[in-house]
Amino acid sequence: MSNDFTAYLAELREKLNSVASVSEEKDIAYGHQFKIVRGSEKAVLTAYDGKKGRRLVWGGAESPLRSELQAVVEGKPVSLLAQDVPALQGMWAGSDESGKGDFFGPLVVAAVIVDETTAEKLKQAGVKDCKLLSDKKILQLEDVIKESVVDCAVLELKPHIYNMRYEQVKAEGDNLNQLLGYGHVAALSQVLAKHGECKGALIDQFTKSNAVLKSLQAKFPTMTFKQQPKAESDLAVAAASVLARARFLRSMDELALLSGEEELPKGGGELATECAKRIAERLGKEALRKFVKMHFANYAKLP
Repeated sequence: MSNDFTAYLAELREKLNSVASVSEEKDIAYGHQFKIVRGSEKAVLTAYDGKKGRRLVWGGAESPLRSELQAVVEGKPVSLLAQDVPALQGMWAGSDESGKGDFFGPLVVAAVIVDETTAEKLKQAGVKDCKLLSDKKILQLEDVIKESVVDCAVLELKPHIYNMRYEQVKAEGDNLNQLLGYGHVAALSQVLAKHGECKGALIDQFTKSNAVLKSLQAKFPTMTFKQQPKAESDLAVAAASVLARARFLRSMDELALLSGEEELPKGGGELATECAKRIAERLGKEALRKFVKMHFANYAKLP
């Protein structure tokens, strides 16, 4: 296997791990195979390096996981403005979160304000939905975004605070979406309060509820607020997704050091459960409150 192909595989591995856990991999004739899992979903990616050049072959049934992995590996173009949201042209905000599907690590919500000039700068720098970027690229873009945008805010709920807040909303009869909603409202309010000239905000839709929109509209009655699926096609939301993921990645490194693990698995697969077992054996099960989201099914599997 050539050094060039080895480097190519390392980049592929990083992209795959940004979505779910690479549970198994092996060399095969003329290539290398990755098996990826996320909960009950599975996908297989085989990378060939033969006389006819490199090619990727996907295995497993069609699934949301496979679609996300393909988007990350193959990349997708990002538009300058959100589609069908003309009211937000000129200067607008976007928000997104990271960590909600990861057993380990914090929940992070970020908000970004851009105008057409700064959005173009971000596009030229390669900013896009963080799921389409490697961890290395996300960390490289973090400072570029902070230096380019009109304003930004990044709010983080570390695991021990997250678990406390989740228990509170659960006791009130709500769920994770309520906690996410609080995060989006708080992050957007922090930047919008300083920029009255901003037209409003676009939010990546994580629930069918309009509670976030109503809360923001009450605080900023002259602004327009929209939420839509796949809102990361907008540069403000894409930039927010990168900032949120960058903070998540840095926190994961810090938690790994505290846990005694070389690296903490992303996602919610079996690798994450096994890692939690090791930490519990070493530090005690109660210590996991500082590292994991305790309402995940992974936690119930622990002895």
